[in-house]
Amino acid sequence: MNHNGRKVRLLHILIVATSMVYSPTSQGGIDSEYLLFPFLGANFRSDLSSHSLSHNDDYNYGVDIFVASEYRNFLFLGELLLSKHEQHIERLQLGWTAGDSKIWFGRFHNPIGYWNSQFHHGANLQTSISRPSIVEFEHDDGILPMHLTGLLVEGVLERDNQGLGYAFAVAVGPELSDKLEALDVLNPGSGSQDLSLTFALYHEPVLYSATRYGLFVNYNEIPAVGIGIDEVHQVNAGVYGRWDHQPWRFTGSMFYLHNSLQQVNLTPTDDFVSGYFQAENNLDDQWTIFGRVEWTFAGEDDIYLALLPHYVKDRVLGGFRLDAFGRHSFKLEISGNRVQGDNFGQVMLQWDAMF
Repeated sequence: MNHNGRKVRLLHILIVATSMVYSPTSQGGIDSEYLLFPFLGANFRSDLSSHSLSHNDDYNYGVDIFVASEYRNFLFLGELLLSKHEQHIERLQLGWTAGDSKIWFGRFHNPIGYWNSQFHHGANLQTSISRPSIVEFEHDDGILPMHLTGLLVEGVLERDNQGLGYAFAVAVGPELSDKLEALDVLNPGSGSQDLSLTFALYHEPVLYSATRYGLFVNYNEIPAVGIGIDEVHQVNAGVYGRWDHQPWRFTGSMFYLHNSLQQVNLTPTDDFVSGYFQAENNLDDQWTIFGRVEWTFAGEDDIYLALLPHYVKDRVLGGFRLDAFGRHSFKLEISGNRVQGDNFGQVMLQWDAMF
């Protein structure tokens, strides 16, 4: 059986295993949650240049499967994405609670910023269709390590109904070829990964509320394959905020990146700043309108971004979301985008749900 065949088989085993965890006949005191996030979407792009790396139109469909279980102090969390374009175990974590902390081992989302910590892969969880480009996943042409494999310690300290949250990760990150590739937990020997460290803090004015303000710093050593360099040493730091006061929600973040490209007898360095700001307004219980701006400063000739030409350096978008029929949503998003050497418009449509 080839690698793809083994991968599909292991994915099927994980689906069956998570279903058994959720089954009432196997509970035995286990507190479990099992969620499905199906989606169907279409992207239509216009005004692409003749040498553009993007496709005119694209269609995608699939389901994100999420399971979480708790037995006494022991924890399990898994997330599996099956779509037209890819099949990935996005998160696979084993852990336990120790006081105010949760200690995890496995593959997890890098706790940098709000978007990557809260919205994950379930399309129904986020208001917009797209993610900000600076926090895009590796397999969708992201430029930062979004998935790590190793140790994660996280928790929230409570005081006067306020929360001080923290996260610390020691792990291995992705390798870099034509794109970033996170460690494949189903085939861990297939790539070359190196050290990743993350430290994050955030404050919740009201404990476990949607409003949150935080900061983070992330250091990565990213091995490179077939692109003329040996390794990228990267420092990524930033701040973010999420303010929720109905009917308004505002989410924004700023990232500073410093990259050092390790080569024989040469170590060029470069840095840039990137950020986004998204505003949302609930018109009523069903309709939400939203808009977002994204920007990149000093990234025009950045040597690291030159290796990842699909990165959207600047974007302006707007759209709406209709929630109907229980946990179904229908979204429209229209944007103008600037990537390396190209500008294009995009119209995105999506249906998604949560069961």
